[in-house]
Amino acid sequence: MKKLIPYLTTDHCKEAVAYYHAIFGGEIQNFQMSDGIPGFEQYPNKVLHAEIVINENLTLYLNDIFQTPVTEGNSVILGLEFDSEEEITKIYKALAEEGSIEMELQEAFWGAVHAKVVDKFGFSWELNWEK
Repeated sequence: MKKLIPYLTTDHCKEAVAYYHAIFGGEIQNFQMSDGIPGFEQYPNKVLHAEIVINENLTLYLNDIFQTPVTEGNSVILGLEFDSEEEITKIYKALAEEGSIEMELQEAFWGAVHAKVVDKFGFSWELNWEK
């Protein structure tokens, strides 16, 4: 195996791509809309697939909800490891701004700085920086 790529499905994909891109940076790639694609005529203006390549180790895939009912966010926790205290603090504040905090950014018993945040789309993030 090479790597795990989180695939986020939401009913607000265009907004989610812009939101995560603003927080994490990187490059938006392979942004594909449903318009004009055979088999997706009944789903106009939906995102079939989008990628945010943040760096060589982290890519997020996103798409809109199509047929299957999805309970957003609560079945997946996304874990991020950071390189610095400044980096974890910046991302923590950005995700929490319109989301909710499950665990404040704090010193953890295993010698790290750690937090749990649910973002505005309902996805859970565990943030960790090993000192």
